[in-house]
Amino acid sequence: MAKGPAQQAPSELSYELYQELLEELLSPIEVSLDLGVRYELYLSKLVYLENLQSQCFRSVNANRNNKLYPRENYFTQKDLETIQEAISSTHEFLRATILEALETRLSRIGFQDVSL
Repeated sequence: MAKGPAQQAPSELSYELYQELLEELLSPIEVSLDLGVRYELYLSKLVYLENLQSQCFRSVNANRNNKLYPRENYFTQKDLETIQEAISSTHEFLRATILEALETRLSRIGFQDVSL
């Protein structure tokens, strides 16, 4: 029976995906999207970032204990800080989306000059 190509460990795949998505993780979601869709996307992004933060934390601590064989293509302390920054900015983008939705709904029911 022939064997297929060796598969990478899940942590390596996650790190590669993180590297590919790094710019998007720090950026807001497209403003032209429907507010409900944007809200759901921000929630999904936060779940991904929080899971990524947990994995990164474990990886950073594992690397600290293995100073003889530093692991390449694994999370670093800088990655952890970047992920925490992305979580913080995503919370702000989510907050702004919620405020925009509230202002839109209030203006539809007659509150024209409401600013939150």
